[in-house]
Amino acid sequence: MENQNTNRSLFDLSFNENAKTQLRGAAVWAGIAAIFSMVSAALSFISAIMGRTSTRTEYKFEGFNQTRMSAEKSENIVSVVISLIITFLLFYFLNRFSSQTRAGLNSNNQQLVNNGLGNLSSYFVTIGILVIICLALFLFVIALSGGGIRY
Repeated sequence: MENQNTNRSLFDLSFNENAKTQLRGAAVWAGIAAIFSMVSAALSFISAIMGRTSTRTEYKFEGFNQTRMSAEKSENIVSVVISLIITFLLFYFLNRFSSQTRAGLNSNNQQLVNNGLGNLSSYFVTIGILVIICLALFLFVIALSGGGIRY
């Protein structure tokens, strides 16, 4: 007794009309979120490039104004570029999910819906990997600082 469905894909699903409507709505919102995240990343990049401001603190000594400190506040361009690359990668997966899922649902093409859900899976795997990397870096910084709390 061999299983007849051994060649079925993991994402080979059948949907009723309510599930199609809900999935189409999720795909539309995912597309909107992807666009907003990319616009936000681009604006932060522009802000990092153009946003160099200096702050002056003046102290008065015996009636004379004398500038003792002048500090420049700016974001680190390297971290903004890394953030932009990560945001673009996440945008790619989320936008592909949105476009392929909507196209597959509109044309009743199961393969496009499967590809769209596969891109959503890649999106969540990427986020999971980034969370693990951030937690590892956080723990590394805590270990370097000597455990955090000192008595």
